[in-house]
Amino acid sequence: MSQQSGAEVLLDILNGYGVEAIFSSPGSEWPPLWEALARRAAANQPAPTYYNARHEDLAIGQAMGYARATGRLGVCLVHATVGTLHASMGIRAAYHEQIPLLVLAGESVTFGEGPDAWVGAQWGRFLADPGGPARLVDSITKSSFGLNTPAVLAGAVHRACALAMGAPQGPVFLSLPFEYLHQPAVLPAPARYAFPATPQPDRAPLQQAADWLKAAKNPLIIVENACRTAAEAARLVQLAERLGAGVVEGQHPGFVNFPRDHALHAGFYAQAYLKDVDAVLMLEAPGPWYPPTAMTPPAAKLINIAQDPLRERDPYTGFTADLQIQGDAMAAVDVLLELIPGATEGAAQRAAAWGERATARRAQWREQALQNAGATPIDARFLCHELNACLPDDAVIIDETILSHHTIINVMDRLKPGHFINALSGGLGLGIGMALGAAVGLPDKLPVAFVGDGTYNYNPGLAALGFAQQYGIGMLTVIFNNGHYRSMQMGTEFLYPQGAAVTNRNHVSSPIAPNPDYGQLAVLFGGHGEKVEDPAQIRAAVGRAVAAVREGRPAILDVRIGDEIAFLARMFGG
Repeated sequence: MSQQSGAEVLLDILNGYGVEAIFSSPGSEWPPLWEALARRAAANQPAPTYYNARHEDLAIGQAMGYARATGRLGVCLVHATVGTLHASMGIRAAYHEQIPLLVLAGESVTFGEGPDAWVGAQWGRFLADPGGPARLVDSITKSSFGLNTPAVLAGAVHRACALAMGAPQGPVFLSLPFEYLHQPAVLPAPARYAFPATPQPDRAPLQQAADWLKAAKNPLIIVENACRTAAEAARLVQLAERLGAGVVEGQHPGFVNFPRDHALHAGFYAQAYLKDVDAVLMLEAPGPWYPPTAMTPPAAKLINIAQDPLRERDPYTGFTADLQIQGDAMAAVDVLLELIPGATEGAAQRAAAWGERATARRAQWREQALQNAGATPIDARFLCHELNACLPDDAVIIDETILSHHTIINVMDRLKPGHFINALSGGLGLGIGMALGAAVGLPDKLPVAFVGDGTYNYNPGLAALGFAQQYGIGMLTVIFNNGHYRSMQMGTEFLYPQGAAVTNRNHVSSPIAPNPDYGQLAVLFGGHGEKVEDPAQIRAAVGRAVAAVREGRPAILDVRIGDEIAFLARMFGG
C-alpha cells in the first residue's frame, strides 16, 4: 500500500473528530483533497460530505450555521488569501459570537519551483501575499498558523479541531500549503481524539449566588446565548419558576433561550426593570442592557456567568458584576437548581405579577398587529402575526434582519427553543449561508431565512440558490422588503431631526430603487417565488412556498412592508 498523502491524513483527522460536512468555495490548490475524497468514495470509505458553496461568504456562513444548529464543529475551506479576505467577516463574527470553526486556506511554498511541484502559474502573480493568509486573520481567531513544514501537518490539524471546540469556542485558522497536501505525509493521523471538556464553574461563588437569589425580593434573569436546545431551556424554566424571576432574553438573543409564551418571559429589554431589581443573574449575556454604565441596576447584586465573562475579545464592555463566574452556564444552572431545591419565599406572588405583564405585553403586540391587518404596504407586525400562525412546527428560523428583528421576536411568540438562530453579527451577508448550513445539519427541519431587502443584497443570493438547486436543499427566504436601508436612515433622523436630510427628504444612504421582484430569482433556479403585497394573501403564499421547500426547491417570498420606525422608535430613544 502506498504512503498516505497529506490530504488523506487531513481526512483521517476530520473523521476522527466526527466531522460530517466540509463547506468550501473551491480554489486551485485543493486537488489533493478532491482526489482523496474521490478515492474514498470509490472504495466506500468514510469521509465528510463535501459541499461546493460557490462563494466564500456562503461557505463560511454555512459552516457557522451548521455549528450553531448542531453544536458540532463547522469546517470551511477557502482559496488562499483572496478567499480568506472574503470569508474574514464570517471568521470575525464567529470569533465574537463563540462559534466553533476550523477554517482552512490553501497556500503555496514552492511557487512551482523544483521537481514535482506544479501548483499553477497564477501563484507567483496573483495569489501569494507576504505572510500568507494566516497573517490576515490573526486578530480575529483563537489561533492562526501557516504550516512551515509537512512534519507538523497532522499535529496542527488535530490540535486545531480541539482548540476550536474548547471554551470559549471560536474559529481556528490553518494555512495548508498545496505541496504538503499533495506529498506523502510525514506523520499519520494521531490515534486519540477528544474535544476539551468545558470548564465547570466553581461551587463556592455559586453558593453565594444561590444565597443572594433566595434572599431576593425581586430577582431577574437575563440570558442571551445559553440555551441552544429545548432541554437546556427546560432547565432554565425550572430555575426561574423556583425563584419567581422574570427572564429577559436580551434584545439580540442567539436562540430561543426561554419559551416565549411562558408567564415568566419578560421580553427582550431589561431597562424597564433595572431600577427595582435586587438580584440579577446573567447567563451568557454579553449585552444585558444599554447604555452599559448608565443603566447598571443601582441596588442589585449582579451575578455574571459565562465561558468568557469579561469578554476578553472585545475592546470594551462597560458591564460590571459582584460575582464574575467563569464556566459553562448550563452547568451553573444545574448547580443552582441543586442549591435552590424548591420555591423561594414570595415566588408564587412574583410569578403572578410577571405573568400579568407577559400577558399584557403579548396582547398589545397582537392587538396592534390585528389593528393593522389591512394596511398596505403590509404592516410588519401583521406579517409576523401571520407567520407566527402559519409557519409549520418544524420550521427553524435564521434571522438576519435589523429593524424587523425587534418585531419578529416580540410578535412571534410561538417560536420554541431549538427553532431560532440569530444570524446578525455586526455585518450583513451571512444569514442565507447560515440557513443553508443549518439545513445541512438539521435535515428533518424546514429552514426559513428572514432577511431585509438591504440584507438580501449583501448576501450571495445567486450562489445560495445554485447551492440549494445542486444539493436539493429546500429553503424558504422571506424578504422583509421596505425598499430602503431603513436602519441607516434612522441614525440621521435621530441625530439631526431638523436637519437638511429630514427637511428635504434627501436620505442619500437609504433608497434601494427601483425595487426588483426578488422572487423571480428563485424561479431561475427551479424554485418558487412570489411578491406579496396583499396582507390577505400572506398565509396562502406561505403555504405555496412551504410546499416547494418540501419538494427540495428554494422559495423566496418578497413581502412589501411599511415603515417600522413609526412604532419601534421608542425602543431606540427616538
